[in-house]
Amino acid sequence: MSATLRRPIYGANHHEAEGREMVDPAEQRDRLSHEEYFAVETAEGMRYEYLAGEVFAMTGGTENHAFISLATGAALLAAFRDLPCRVFGPDRKLFIAAADKFCYPDAMVLCEEGRHEKLHVEQPTLIVEVLSESTESYDRGLKFEHYRAIESLEYYLLLAQDRLHAELFQRHGPDRWLLTEASGEAGVIRLERWGIDLPLSELYRQVEF
Repeated sequence: MSATLRRPIYGANHHEAEGREMVDPAEQRDRLSHEEYFAVETAEGMRYEYLAGEVFAMTGGTENHAFISLATGAALLAAFRDLPCRVFGPDRKLFIAAADKFCYPDAMVLCEEGRHEKLHVEQPTLIVEVLSESTESYDRGLKFEHYRAIESLEYYLLLAQDRLHAELFQRHGPDRWLLTEASGEAGVIRLERWGIDLPLSELYRQVEF
């Protein structure tokens, strides 16, 4: 599940300038600290995305989104059960220090490089996002830019929710990512680092189009 970065619901006040949102430096004091952000989530019982002091509402997911996210988490749990890695679902918060960002990927895998804190994790090796019409451009654009700043990240998997289609971005060097696509019932996504194959038929189990 993703947030759409439009206007924040908490944080600095914005002004419009030539079609872009600009922050008045005098209003920097209105930005929330990490502790204030955690307090907001706790008090409201809601999950929000945090970016450099601003807090954004997250969009609700569809039934297909929920099925794909759940099936993908189950497939990853099975695939990594004998490996020194841990699989997390959409309720676990990720912190990206380079972007000062907290968010909730649909699934993550943390291995030896991963860090576990009380309220969040850091340095995943694999991140999965289920695309939706309202957030696809964000997941492919600014969010992926933030994810690329994670030094440990090797794989970014995007899953369509209107058809059986997956896109896997694999890091090849500091500034290069290789795209592999798979489609249809026979499609398979391979995670070369571990020799793991993820059949799309498993990732899309019980999904109806």
